[in-house]
Amino acid sequence: MIDDLKAMAIFAETIKRGSFRAAAEALDLSPSVVSYQITKLEERLGSALIYRSTRKLSMTAEGETLFDHATQMMDQAELGIRIVSGHDHATGRLNITLPLSMSGDILTQQLAAFARENPGIDCHFIFDDARLDLVALGIDIAFSLGSLPDSSLNVKRLGTRGRTLVCSPDYLSRHETPHHPRDLKGWSWIKHDILPGSRTLISGNERIETNLTGTISANSSVAMVEFTVAGLGLCTAADWLIEDHLKEGRLVRVLPEWDVEAMPLYAVWHGNIGDCSNTRRLLNFLRDYGM
Repeated sequence: MIDDLKAMAIFAETIKRGSFRAAAEALDLSPSVVSYQITKLEERLGSALIYRSTRKLSMTAEGETLFDHATQMMDQAELGIRIVSGHDHATGRLNITLPLSMSGDILTQQLAAFARENPGIDCHFIFDDARLDLVALGIDIAFSLGSLPDSSLNVKRLGTRGRTLVCSPDYLSRHETPHHPRDLKGWSWIKHDILPGSRTLISGNERIETNLTGTISANSSVAMVEFTVAGLGLCTAADWLIEDHLKEGRLVRVLPEWDVEAMPLYAVWHGNIGDCSNTRRLLNFLRDYGM
């Protein structure tokens, strides 16, 4: 039984990390030992637990069932050690990803507050506007702006983030002042690679969906704003990214009587986390913040 428990712990860590190599690094073992332990566990159970491929790991139905129990086992063991040792505080590692553009958002401040309250957790923050593969990269929780693709992962909507339609004064001077979204026909837009090719503008009860035209796109919201400041077109940018540009006159609002539809903010995490996991601790922390 002791060998089985050890193998279950290695199996659970492998799934969490997304690869034998990542699990081996976290457990200070060799990848061959990790693979051997899981293979022996599969032999004892008479069932495959993991589908192996060159790109990433995925679980069989039996693997999902065992992973749920293994995760609970590890969470309870860790909680017991904390209580008995008199150090009931969280330890371990938490890999978190969020858009680069949110480095100035209040969410980052809340994550910093979480890190201060949980000094035993090794928090690793990955700022990237791309939507990363949580399983393949061993990410525990992701925060994402905009619509989400279908996924087997857990998703919680945390709120929305405002956007504003802007361009540079120079770009505006080269066009007739618009009064309605239809007046933007022929204007160049700075587009974001992972966002839809249209924007919804709202004024009172009127909603207009505008298709984006133009030849400039970027995979970064920050770069998108910089290209807009440079006079290459207009864009819808997160409010916290353009606040200083608006104050200092580098950007101006376009169609100020029209609002850009806000972007939803989501938390995305694995569906089989335990109640004592660091991911759950973070989710509860944000819930207490009102998110």
